[in-house]
Amino acid sequence: MATPEIRILADTVANQIAAGEVVERPAAAAKELLENALDAGARRITIDFSRGGKARMVVEDDGVGMSPDQAELSLQRHATSKIQVAADLDRISTFGFRGEALPSIASVSRFTLQSRAAGAEVGCEILVNGGRIVHRREHGMAVGTRVEVENLFHPVPARLKFLKTDDTESAHLIRMVRLYAVAHPEVGFLLREDGRDVFRSPGQAPLIERVREIWGKAVADDLIPLPSVEGSGMGVSGLLGRPGVSRSTRQDLVTVVNGRPVDSRALAYALVESYHTLIPKGRFPLAFLFLEIDPAAVDVNVHPAKREIRFRNEPQVRAFVMRAVLETLRGQSTTGAVQPVVPAVDIHSALPVPSAKPQVAAATPVSALPIAGEGSTRTSVSPATTLKLGWRLLGRLRGDRAVFETPSGMVLLDLGSAHQRVLYEKILGQLTASAPVTQPLLLPLALELEPLPAAALREREALLQLAGFSFEPYGRNFWRVLSIPLWVEPGEAEAFLRDLLAEMSRHEGDFTKAHLATDALAKLAIRRSRYRTDSLSEAELLELVQQLFRTSQPGVDPLGRRTYFEIGDADIARRLGQS
Repeated sequence: MATPEIRILADTVANQIAAGEVVERPAAAAKELLENALDAGARRITIDFSRGGKARMVVEDDGVGMSPDQAELSLQRHATSKIQVAADLDRISTFGFRGEALPSIASVSRFTLQSRAAGAEVGCEILVNGGRIVHRREHGMAVGTRVEVENLFHPVPARLKFLKTDDTESAHLIRMVRLYAVAHPEVGFLLREDGRDVFRSPGQAPLIERVREIWGKAVADDLIPLPSVEGSGMGVSGLLGRPGVSRSTRQDLVTVVNGRPVDSRALAYALVESYHTLIPKGRFPLAFLFLEIDPAAVDVNVHPAKREIRFRNEPQVRAFVMRAVLETLRGQSTTGAVQPVVPAVDIHSALPVPSAKPQVAAATPVSALPIAGEGSTRTSVSPATTLKLGWRLLGRLRGDRAVFETPSGMVLLDLGSAHQRVLYEKILGQLTASAPVTQPLLLPLALELEPLPAAALREREALLQLAGFSFEPYGRNFWRVLSIPLWVEPGEAEAFLRDLLAEMSRHEGDFTKAHLATDALAKLAIRRSRYRTDSLSEAELLELVQQLFRTSQPGVDPLGRRTYFEIGDADIARRLGQS
């Protein structure tokens, strides 16, 4: 076998390889163009896109613009005005600095760059198709830059297969623009989809008004100001969620460092720890946190898309942010009860697709459902059968456990886990039934969603309906919920749907494995159930044992934790030294 020759790749191939790291989806391309506009000192930025950005996207700004020579040079790899020497990497104060974005995007699309510098009589236009320059010519326009990207990834069709639906890609692009719009309230933003305004925010707006305009009134009303605090070479300010307000995902935990929206474990940890007694465990606070810090104290060159950063002294940053946040939260009175704990649930697939339409029944709260396993496709014993277990109640242990005498020894039963196993199989039976029972809502539930959960609902609405939910569109990202499954309490329906859709949007993988979806839905439902074990009589405890042993796996709860353990007579005798 001949030794393959080593050769230098053509610029077009190298740019397409770089595009695989920098431009993973249309939202990433729009982000690079948006950051260039901010670096150019723009005070007004317009973004227009079609089909999630795959067919077309335009980013136009009123920044300083470029001369024809500079515009052409910007399409060369590693051509940048942001840094000059290696030492500049230690103090990055701009969004872009690698000089890879424009040539990478131009190599995988039909790319048109139009720009006019201040003082120039006319602008220029450069058209690039798949990395090859088609023409350069003069172009009349105002001072600033306009970039149009069409047919993204058409030179590399394999990349198109990895993109999601138009709705999902649109949701990612809209969320990205919203983050930068809230991070820069001094800049006016106009976002359009297919020529229709998504949001319009004038420049020089107060932060709370920018959030109200972009995130909505409901989110803005749940926020309190975080006064500006300075010290140790840092400054922090922003908006914090009121005590008790929480989310099932980090979608509304927004952290901005030196004007750059970022994912920072240090800042996320500081916020979550600050709220640890104010929101349920496993949930996340609502926050818009702005940190100003010396550029030399933060490294933004650790991720190809610059989403993640590292602080030189993370413990100091965490402590500083926590002190500022805790001081603000201590001044707030916690009115109202904290929401119930709802751990995150993995949703990897679609809901079941029953063969018949849902039936409608009168509203019944989940707490009123019988907890026996009848009707479940997984039960192994008929509900009418009384199991001859021979258990006798000896007493209660710390309220939520019970001790039983058995023919072969003694059993310690966790009542909460036993109830969850029974209820889980009851709900699972209803989910997998050919005609699940639903309950109509007397007053329809108004549901306004963020772009990503809204995209998940649009894509999975038919499946959600077959599971027992009924929706009526009422505007962009707004629905009215008309009916819900019998196993969802009406008072919990909105929070349940929000958590479910947030998890669906977080996992964009294959939604074809119905058994995974039914399992996840049932687990989410039982986590919202409330079960008072301290009020059960002896007869009810014995009935719970009967119901537990009618299930398919009485030994473990739905999360794999043991429901009971037994100590045999021989083991008791051995421990007492009587063997």
